[in-house]
Amino acid sequence: MQDELSLEVLTPTVRLVNESWAGHLQRVCAAWKAAGAGAEREDGFRALVGRLRRARPSTYQHCVRVARHSRRLGRVLGFDDARLRQLSSTAMMHDIGKVLVPEFILSRPRRPTRFERFVLNLHPNFGALLASYYDLPAELRIRTQHHHERWDGRGYPHRLGGEDIPLMARIVQVADSYDAMVARRAYNSPRTRDDAAAELRREAGRQFDPRAVEAFLDTFSESW
Repeated sequence: MQDELSLEVLTPTVRLVNESWAGHLQRVCAAWKAAGAGAEREDGFRALVGRLRRARPSTYQHCVRVARHSRRLGRVLGFDDARLRQLSSTAMMHDIGKVLVPEFILSRPRRPTRFERFVLNLHPNFGALLASYYDLPAELRIRTQHHHERWDGRGYPHRLGGEDIPLMARIVQVADSYDAMVARRAYNSPRTRDDAAAELRREAGRQFDPRAVEAFLDTFSESW
């Protein structure tokens, strides 16, 4: 018997075969929606980031690093201070949906199973959902949702490609991927900075926006 979970910002409705997890997720979403209903936008952003820091400290630290990397790329691309702040907010929010992913999946000491990968791949939609609950700006919600799209249109959740992907999401994707490659993970040894940079070069024009990769390489001599 399947349990249907209606996520307001998703099309189509997500169907989950794990009833206990789906029921838990529905209850958690209802609680977050109630909490977000009374929050001002600025307070809502701080509340979400604060929850990430408490619930998923390693993910929070990753987001801090991605925000720092993203700002460097943004400066190379000529962003003014206002757009740099928006970019930083996008980076801090990009993995917020992982607060709704079970901890045992995030901390597994091995590569994820097929079902675990399915759940992990929902985190951009979960993040957009939480941003909606807390009445954060629509642009921030959209950028949060699309940081796993690919330049070649083979990413998720909506298979956007090229410049259809919001620019800030493309920048965050490069910074996110770099940090994921060089950081230590339970099931994967960190790659060297040079290896990670080489991988970004190889994937420019396929996974990544070539202009964002170029901006990364322009700053690579700095202390990343």
